[in-house]
Amino acid sequence: MALWVMAGSMARPDRREIQAYHKSYLDGACDHGLVVARYDFVENAVPCLVVRPEAKAGAAKRGSVLRRQLEDQGMVLPVYGEERGLLVLLHGRNGRKEDLLPVAERFCAVGFICVIPDLSAHGESPVERVGFGVREFEKKLPSRVAEEAERELGLGTLPRFLWGMSMGGSFAVYAAEDDPRGWEKSIVVASFDRLGGVVEDSLGFFSRVLKPVAVKMIEMRGGPKVEEVAPVELAERLTLPTLVIHGDEDDLISYERGESFFAALGGRKKFVTVPGGSHDNVLVTEAPVYAEMARWLLGP
Repeated sequence: MALWVMAGSMARPDRREIQAYHKSYLDGACDHGLVVARYDFVENAVPCLVVRPEAKAGAAKRGSVLRRQLEDQGMVLPVYGEERGLLVLLHGRNGRKEDLLPVAERFCAVGFICVIPDLSAHGESPVERVGFGVREFEKKLPSRVAEEAERELGLGTLPRFLWGMSMGGSFAVYAAEDDPRGWEKSIVVASFDRLGGVVEDSLGFFSRVLKPVAVKMIEMRGGPKVEEVAPVELAERLTLPTLVIHGDEDDLISYERGESFFAALGGRKKFVTVPGGSHDNVLVTEAPVYAEMARWLLGP
């Protein structure tokens, strides 16, 4: 019974409700120095938030902290409100687009327009099951929402960047492989080399016996073919400069899985260890991870 429930959660996760902190952004975006707009892209199959800096409001607390950290390191930043790039943010399993509004607040503060889609089977997505980025619709989703956001906003040509956390990291890798010339750089946070390995790790001592059963159940319940979800197998072919960030105390996706993916990357790359970082807090420890990410995106 437990395996059947786990398999269902992989294929069709429970959808989280809107949280109070989401509403603070949606109802009071200006208080965060932002403009937040809702769109339905890709023939109404992908609900998205488009988040932009509001020049008149100025940077709020999170954005101000990041700007100060970068300026202390000698970086020259654009005036708040100036937009220099488009960043697609891809959430993790059991997440939803609104979860990444605090992330978008930081990136908007340093010159990015952020496009945040609900991934398949999450949030308000009408798609019922998720393939962790391997299905054709999912591979093309980041490029398509970026293109439609540019058209909707009447933007000129801006450099595009990819950011994905956990499951979203897998989406980012498959999107980069599908459209290798469409992206300038990427960031992968707390993600994995092989989904089969993550399933195996979760089963612990009995994994050798239980993994084949679990994999079969995930597929029976409409999830992906688990062994086909293997970002590590694409990594060597990727030329996209990629920053990998992983907490050294991640008990959901092990630090070693992040290292394995990073080692396979063929292009320019950098690995950042977050001391004491778990899967849930990797972005909110004392480590200056947002400054690391911003430097990566803004640098040469």
